Amino acid sequence: MTGPTHRDGPMAFVPDVDRPVLGDDDRHHLARVLRVRDGEPMVVCDGAGRWRRSRFGDDAAIEEGLGDVEVVPAPAPLLQIGFALIKGDRPELVVQKLTELGVDRIVPFTSDHGVVRWDAKRAQRQHGRFERIAREASMQCRRTHLPEVAPVTSFAELAAATPRPLLADVDGTALTSAAVATDAGTVTVLIGPEGGWSAAERSAGLAAVRIGEHVLRAETASIAAATLLAALPPRTADGPFATHDNGG
Repeated sequence: MTGPTHRDGPMAFVPDVDRPVLGDDDRHHLARVLRVRDGEPMVVCDGAGRWRRSRFGDDAAIEEGLGDVEVVPAPAPLLQIGFALIKGDRPELVVQKLTELGVDRIVPFTSDHGVVRWDAKRAQRQHGRFERIAREASMQCRRTHLPEVAPVTSFAELAAATPRPLLADVDGTALTSAAVATDAGTVTVLIGPEGGWSAAERSAGLAAVRIGEHVLRAETASIAAATLLAALPPRTADGPFATHDNGG
């Protein structure tokens, strides 16, 4: 038999698991949306791997029935996916699904053939929304390490700042453990826009990996890349890829 886990009951993030206090929005969500009743078991987590069992209280503080603090080790290597901005609410879908699939860092970026261009105010507003979506998705899927959602950047800036990024391309090599082998601590796959990569982006010298046999929609490619990365086998004594905490 296995002991209690962080997946036992609804989860909420708190600043400090030693003295957990629910935020108003989380308390409302638990009580009104999930219909958690006063005294029912739940889990509180700090978003950095520390969690403990607790019980829901009508007050913001939930100090009754606290279990021992447990720690889930940080995932390694980290999984990072950059995706070119796309129209409508599809970027929000991408952030939600990448969070559920265990991606550790999500980076929206602008690209040469992308049609979406946000001004600074819109980009800042969307970044805040992306962070909220990632937090809500993390609570839903019970992951103990909150993903980092980076502010919008450009393809050139992201490629230059990332060790050995991989370019998603239908003509690339299969996305396997060998293809993503790295000692940089982070595996990064970049997903282009619906219009495809520009000649300049293709000439940036990045290795290409194939997500599927067909040309995929941008949001499909992001989700498929995360799925393939999450499904790669764990590191062995001789292998390059480390065990990843998909969802905590």
